[in-house]
Amino acid sequence: MMFKKMLVASAILAATSAAFADINPAPYLGASVGVVDNTSSAGSFRGAPLTISGGYGGVINQNFYLAGEVFGVLATSTFDSNPTASHSSIKTTHAYGASIIPGVMISDHTMTFARLGVVKSRFTNYGESVAGGQAGLGIQTALTQHVDLRGEYDYSKYNKFSGVSAKSDAFNVGLVYKFE
Repeated sequence: MMFKKMLVASAILAATSAAFADINPAPYLGASVGVVDNTSSAGSFRGAPLTISGGYGGVINQNFYLAGEVFGVLATSTFDSNPTASHSSIKTTHAYGASIIPGVMISDHTMTFARLGVVKSRFTNYGESVAGGQAGLGIQTALTQHVDLRGEYDYSKYNKFSGVSAKSDAFNVGLVYKFE
């Protein structure tokens, strides 16, 4: 339920920002690769996610950027905490979510930004998809008129499930294609 509310709020916010924009907001698509370090009450594990994203955003005054974004993560992360225990490993296969991305332009072509959103990941060996909150910081700079380079750090904390408390730190680098 929280995910649906966040998705609707992101869409409304991104759509209404166009009415106040000095520079026309535009849709965009992105892809990134990264390294994720997940920790839980059962131990820690690493993975290499591939993230595909789509959003709508733009500069809404001289220095302030605002976007709404949805994303999907394709990754497999595994940690074997105790090979003799029944659920001795934690395994994730995919995730999806929605975020609001406010940013500040630090030059004509570069901005810093924050990410605030929700994420839902599939923990396959527990047979559960678990929601959580996500916060991040990043920087994005133009390589060409339509292509930006984006680097960011994201922290996700998941709701407790099956006696497990999970969280993750992800570092991603990717490209964003703007349809302007």
